[in-house]
Amino acid sequence: MLPPHEQTILSEGTGTTLDAPPWFEAIFRRAEDSPSAPAVICGGVTTDYAALVGRARSIAALLHGRGIGPGSLIGVGLDRSMELIATLLGVLKTGAAYVPIDPSYPPQRISTMIASAGLDAVLTRRGLEASFEGAPVWFFEDSESLPPLETEASPASGGAVYAIFTSGSTGVPKAASVRHSGFANLLYWYETELDLTDRDRALVISSPSFDLTQKNFFAPLRSGGAIVLDDCRTYDITRILGLIREHRVTLINCTPSAFYPLVDAAASGAYGEIATLRFAVLGGEPISLPRLRDWLTAPNCSAEVVNSYGPTECTDICLIHRLHRGNLDDFPFVPLGHEIPNVSVSIRDEELRVLPDGDTGELCISGAGLGFGYLRDPEKTAEKFVGGIYRTGDLAKRLPCGTFEFRGRADHQVKVNGHRIELGEIEIALASHPDVAEAVVTSSGNRITAHIQGRADERSLRDHLADLLPSYMCPARFIHVTAFPLTPNGKVDRKTLVSADEVNAATPILQPAGNLETGILRLWSELLERPLEDPTANFFDLGGNSIHLAVVHVRLREMTGTDFPITELFARPNARALAEFFERRRAATTATAAQERSRLAKAGFARFQRPDKR
Repeated sequence: MLPPHEQTILSEGTGTTLDAPPWFEAIFRRAEDSPSAPAVICGGVTTDYAALVGRARSIAALLHGRGIGPGSLIGVGLDRSMELIATLLGVLKTGAAYVPIDPSYPPQRISTMIASAGLDAVLTRRGLEASFEGAPVWFFEDSESLPPLETEASPASGGAVYAIFTSGSTGVPKAASVRHSGFANLLYWYETELDLTDRDRALVISSPSFDLTQKNFFAPLRSGGAIVLDDCRTYDITRILGLIREHRVTLINCTPSAFYPLVDAAASGAYGEIATLRFAVLGGEPISLPRLRDWLTAPNCSAEVVNSYGPTECTDICLIHRLHRGNLDDFPFVPLGHEIPNVSVSIRDEELRVLPDGDTGELCISGAGLGFGYLRDPEKTAEKFVGGIYRTGDLAKRLPCGTFEFRGRADHQVKVNGHRIELGEIEIALASHPDVAEAVVTSSGNRITAHIQGRADERSLRDHLADLLPSYMCPARFIHVTAFPLTPNGKVDRKTLVSADEVNAATPILQPAGNLETGILRLWSELLERPLEDPTANFFDLGGNSIHLAVVHVRLREMTGTDFPITELFARPNARALAEFFERRRAATTATAAQERSRLAKAGFARFQRPDKR
């Protein structure tokens, strides 16, 4: 009784086919064919293909000598750097798989990740070993004196390439394992779709632990291009725009929230600073077309925006939609788009029956991108991977034209600034505080709010969570409640909590003391989309993050006419301290100018004095 195209979904899938050649060997062949070509640009240093591959072979020799090979799982605890790329290649050269671990995560969370994945070892740099307890810690520096591993062994296409941790509803982060064959399919599609060549420069600003980051480490190298790594942990708009301009970056892949500030900052220069971009591949959260329309229609723009959708469990990307000046108004929203080759997407009901076009249901994925499931968690794997498909928990519908439209989530999982977060994991972390009786966490927009029953004060809650969760999972607000509203069936009424949160603004403790404080608070209110009046409130406690702060940096430089490093904002995270900083700078500048005027006046007077006559 199904229409022909829906019968195809059940039998062959809707995606097109594409034969993906092996990708890993191609990078090493590049080092033979173009040894002096730039491969990695980071911190003002350019590493060519020969040096990168040579370093990767030495790291592989270190691992091979310690018994690492196919089936091994190695944690990599490094920031964005040439050493990171060489280490990833070295791990893969042995046939092992890697697990990227952000060194900035709380140590307790890192320990949980190491234990959950059952890592054989963690590779990091000296000085960071205290962050990685629970597994043998090895240092990439120990590979520097080793001869390179010359064996031509390559990763098996049926094995794992990496595992990425995602937020877990049980309170424990879970690692989704990705197949080499699925990753090869993704890379070849990426290279073909974007027509990547040796002239391309891909800028990487996302965390090494983010699933969207992985293809940007390897696809440009497979194509003979270069990776430009931002080696600064702080998101700095001026710095990132400078990297794009200096290295003529053609490709950037990040969340929309990380890309909007770059476009906004480049607008004053008619977008000239980002004129070299060919593609902005955005994923992790819905795209706001109004934020990008002026740029995409500007004379200086020759780029396209690629809306990329896909869960970590299915190798990062399953659906894409390309946006350019010619199709901006084809839909009243930004579609999820169509499947990448060898991947099939269907919309199903709770019984996993395929729904007809136009009906909203759960978006399910099958095909080449399907991963192995969750490391050491067969129960969760069986729940989400059913009969050869992955249940995303996302609601969507297929339109008659074949494209897909996102319709929200079916559970308590949310996306905040591109990070997939299980609110239940935050609730469990809060409930472990001795003075919390019960906690319910809600999300609205990009802001997480914790509703607390108990005696715990906000500072102790923040300190408690800082030891358990990465900063992007910490709530922006904490609201104490005497009782939770309930639905008729006795469950917590989360919609009522969210509505109350939107209506009730925080009571100000102090009033702003001057125009500058008021201006700073007005700017913060605009960015955080909530009324703010307390000049002593901490910007990060109010829900601000590093991307917000980068925007504040640009706007305050314009507002005050003062050039200053972004680190001053981290040192002074409230409006009062910032206003005092600018007042001191202004006073010092005024005093210096007065001294200079006095010096010049005295010098001018001396020129006209007669010499003494004796």
